[in-house]
Amino acid sequence: MPNIPNTNEDLFFSCLSPGDLYRYSLTQKSAYSQVKSYRSRAFKISSRLSRFFTPEEIILFRYCQSNTGMLISGSTALQFFDRSEYEESDLDLYVEHRYAALIGKWLQRIGYTFVAREQHQSSAFDGAHSDTPSGNHVDQGIFSSSLEGYFGRGVAGVFNFHKFFPDRKIQLITSLYSPLEVILHFHSTCVMNIISHNTAYAFYPLATFEQRRSLICATEGSKQDIARRKYISRGWTMEPALARWELLDRYSDFRCGNRWVGDSSCWTIEILPKMDFACDFVNSNTWEHTYSDELEARMDFMILHTPTLRYSYIIADDDVVQFLLNAFSIKCTEGRYFDSDINKLIGAYCTGSTKFHTRL
Repeated sequence: MPNIPNTNEDLFFSCLSPGDLYRYSLTQKSAYSQVKSYRSRAFKISSRLSRFFTPEEIILFRYCQSNTGMLISGSTALQFFDRSEYEESDLDLYVEHRYAALIGKWLQRIGYTFVAREQHQSSAFDGAHSDTPSGNHVDQGIFSSSLEGYFGRGVAGVFNFHKFFPDRKIQLITSLYSPLEVILHFHSTCVMNIISHNTAYAFYPLATFEQRRSLICATEGSKQDIARRKYISRGWTMEPALARWELLDRYSDFRCGNRWVGDSSCWTIEILPKMDFACDFVNSNTWEHTYSDELEARMDFMILHTPTLRYSYIIADDDVVQFLLNAFSIKCTEGRYFDSDINKLIGAYCTGSTKFHTRL
């Protein structure tokens, strides 16, 4: 196959799906180099954030992510993986409520204005934030994911920040516990993608970016239907339920089984330039992809929330819970967070367990 001239690379490669890009890169050594070069340009986080921040602010934004566990998700993360752009789309940020004050104050310092969403929300961010309940009022430990929060999907609060002329909107969505609880309660799977300070993860990449399919998840709220219609107009087919054979198909993104962030079913992209900030613990989160008797998709998990962990996590099932409880019983160092230990333990457990997804 002939090489593509450099001047036409981006135009040509932008028309290819991720799978086609990969297959083209295997044709010869020079094609691999071309695709590698293109990917470094196409998957550039600064291009996605430049509408909202200056180059210096992008560095500080990623530093803020590393300090708080804040994730980019929603349409922004989808556009990043899809190499597409939706006009006038917001930047959707997700973080545990207890770390939101730092983020909101920083956004105001760089020129964003907090705009109350509803009449009952305080007109000042400090007041709106303090009036919103956090997850710290519950017992510590491992417990079931409940229907607490905004729309019963784990959301503590929603805070809008604007810059004007031109108008840019950042929506800060805070979670009672792990932001993954909110993200896995999205309306369908095409928007289940996240970007941390150093890595981007697409949870259902084959279905989302190759097949353009989005599996509807059993979540409540009229706005869910509106959101689904929006993504239908953007080219995705909404799947309300699946045939039974696909639930067990090892090659399907939608097969039953346990998942973890960064497993072999995910599409994982390193965010460049690499920054040696705090470790990213988002891949400590696990969940079970399962179905109701009516074959409606469900994401099942429990919540891990303790004073010895800097962040909250979602846990797939009782087996993982028992494994972690055993680990907690033998830790001997007090006075420090154990997120790094949990990350290593979960990685070792999931890699060795037959209950978790692998591509065969």
